Amino acid sequence: MQRRWLELQKKDIAVIMKEFAVSLATAKKYIGMTSEEVEALDNITVRKKRKTVFDDYLNIIYKMLRDKIRPRIIISYIIKIGYDGNITTLETKIKRMAENNFNVKLGIDWAYKFVYPTEISALQRREILRHITTKNPKTKISEDIERNIDIIKRKYATIGILESIYNDFYETIMGKDPNKLEIFINKYESSVIKCFIDGIKDDIVSVRNAISSEVSSGFVEGNNNKFKLIKRILYGRANLDTLFKKCYLAFKFGLEDFNISYFTKITQATASK
Repeated sequence: MQRRWLELQKKDIAVIMKEFAVSLATAKKYIGMTSEEVEALDNITVRKKRKTVFDDYLNIIYKMLRDKIRPRIIISYIIKIGYDGNITTLETKIKRMAENNFNVKLGIDWAYKFVYPTEISALQRREILRHITTKNPKTKISEDIERNIDIIKRKYATIGILESIYNDFYETIMGKDPNKLEIFINKYESSVIKCFIDGIKDDIVSVRNAISSEVSSGFVEGNNNKFKLIKRILYGRANLDTLFKKCYLAFKFGLEDFNISYFTKITQATASK
């Protein structure tokens, strides 16, 4: 590689990258090596192979795959004789061994699935958070959460604390008295939500206005969210003209003043550029 570099009249590293099929970093590394560093490449460092959880089972898996035993039976047998590692990792290992050694691509045909016993109720954290932050009576609440929420609060005191903080903040923001904001700040400025309180203090005027003003920013925020969604839809292929046309159709279509001829003129003008 270094000899080829010296032969080039015009030093273009892209030529080296293409001829030797290496990356830019690799090309720079080898070209800049000293003669001592090049000679040191002949000294191969032999490292001791680290023992893995599969070492005791590789020969067994290979023989069972060779005998065309179904993957679900292989997994069950390996677990029975002592494997206690990650099952998904075992799946991947069996698939790769089958493909690399026997050119066989295995489908999903495993012998297990993760289930909870029927007497156990499995509740997700997001469901609990949704329960303590939901104020709309029309929103459907999980019956399991409703039945076990008191037990959860006794077991995890943090849930009750979060619910209390959220309720206080909700009543403050949805109320009409901006003076209650000071009460909320004083109550929680030394609590676990100190960073949140500091944020309110930094923008205290806007927060007070949100409480006292009858004007809502919901319309603006809703349209802003719609614009962002359109932008993500056009990711990778949008220029300013395309973005305008997409937004024009999204916001104007269906209104009385919508003019398809105006949109057509814009499209034709853009195409002629």
